[in-house]
Amino acid sequence: MSRNERLQNKRDRQKMLAIKKPNELVTRRDRIIVITISIAFIFLFLYLALRDNSLPDNELSTINVTLKDTPKYDEYKIKSTTYRDIILTTKEYQHEFKITAMTYKATDHNSFKANIKVGDRVGLKIKKSELDNLNKGSFWNDYNDVYGLKKDGINYINLELKTELEDKDSKWSYFFVVVGIVMLPYGFIKNKPLISMDRAVTLTMILGLILLLIFD
Repeated sequence: MSRNERLQNKRDRQKMLAIKKPNELVTRRDRIIVITISIAFIFLFLYLALRDNSLPDNELSTINVTLKDTPKYDEYKIKSTTYRDIILTTKEYQHEFKITAMTYKATDHNSFKANIKVGDRVGLKIKKSELDNLNKGSFWNDYNDVYGLKKDGINYINLELKTELEDKDSKWSYFFVVVGIVMLPYGFIKNKPLISMDRAVTLTMILGLILLLIFD
């Protein structure tokens, strides 16, 4: 085979590779899975984004307890996330009480550490729905959540700040709502699209993270 013939064969192979192949059909099962996941994403995270994070006083009840020990500050990690709690033990109840999550962030820690000691008589705000189970624990945990702490008329937890922090944190849910919206059309496309769903979701996530960091 001459050199010219080899070059011609190479050009022919390149042309064949350049010809667009017919799109493969996406199975009905795969499309149903995409639609289901997309709708679940949209509704779940839309609910989280729009829900009312406030905790009205009529949903809370105050119990007066005596602290059995000095409140303990606890810190632990799950993967790369650090969690911080304040653990309270009382003479009246077997289970511990904990100030966690956004309630922890809404606590005046300097005043708390300086003024809340072992033997103190304090008022703890608890959800009314949990009052009957303070010594029983629950399926999720074996402690009781605290939403307010008062001593000598002074509140050490700002519930309004807690709500503001939770509302701000809820904004991240809109990010996943958009991801679900981007995924949804792929559930109705029978032929494989020019831009894959993986690439579209990745680009959306990158753009979304940039916007959230800019406007945070």
